Amino acid sequence: FVFFFSSRRRHTRSSLVSWARRCVQETGINAEYMGFINTQRMLFSLLMLAVIFSQTYAWSDTPHMIIYAIAKKDIRPGVWTRMKEIFGYMKENDANYKEDLEMALWADDVKVNKMKAFDEWHFYDQLWADGIPEEQCKVRTNKKHCIVNTVEQSKSLLARTSGDVEFHKSKMLRYYIHLLGDMHQPLHEITRCTKEHPNGDAGGNLFKIDHKFNTLHWLWDEAMATTLPTVQRPLNAEGVQIVEQWAQNIMKEHPRSNFEQELKVTNLWEMAEAVKEVAKKYAYTDIKPNTKPTDTYLKTRFPICTRLMALAGYRLADLLNNHLKLSLIHI
Repeated sequence: FVFFFSSRRRHTRSSLVSWARRCVQETGINAEYMGFINTQRMLFSLLMLAVIFSQTYAWSDTPHMIIYAIAKKDIRPGVWTRMKEIFGYMKENDANYKEDLEMALWADDVKVNKMKAFDEWHFYDQLWADGIPEEQCKVRTNKKHCIVNTVEQSKSLLARTSGDVEFHKSKMLRYYIHLLGDMHQPLHEITRCTKEHPNGDAGGNLFKIDHKFNTLHWLWDEAMATTLPTVQRPLNAEGVQIVEQWAQNIMKEHPRSNFEQELKVTNLWEMAEAVKEVAKKYAYTDIKPNTKPTDTYLKTRFPICTRLMALAGYRLADLLNNHLKLSLIHI
């Protein structure tokens, strides 16, 4: 969708970090011997080379804001008051501070400002061995630093009622809002291991296609490059109206009542597993590497994207209502 599911974007940021890391691991270079204080400096140097030779793109953050707009319609008044209070703890010291709907974009904004330490928080490389035995795959899944664990830890923090943690809550609430969207982008929840890519395909980033968005991951980040508008930032009154209207349209097409069973799932790891299955069933089917996506593929996948946006918004509201209610004592 110009997508909520992008970490501005995994195909340009996180995949480059992974590429740099693999360069160190697979070449066997000893970073300390070469005069680097640690491997991270080597990763940074390699990453800078990758950035130099990579093309720079810009795309809309509309979907993240739509998810947040959907959630806000179901957030209880007292919880919303508490959220605004929490947001305010960073207002005086945060150059990325934005009001209202743009709060959903903070976790990407800090990455644009070269805050890369938390890139891995935006995805979870669940292994899918496609066509080869799983033992032949060399995927390294880091559950400790993945998107699911980050949301889980944020959830626990937001429910706390004691301790001097308000500033930390302010930061993690922003991540929480954003990452719940990313969790519902199928290609942020999978890496496909094949004979061609035994280290995984980085959530479709290595699945090249004949399209202006030239990887499968990018195509899904852009929601099939269909009809969602690009909203300019900083967000003005017209942009707010566009986001709100799209939120209403998606909620009408995919009402909360359609998700009765899915909304009963509260375990974040189970949510991630279900989204991985969506990737296997819809993202990787009816399309082959180095080919052009058919019109049928694009048209049938767009409703899947909007459905996931709706589900993400409803879940975000439910989780915030549940895990912030305990801290209402601070109001």
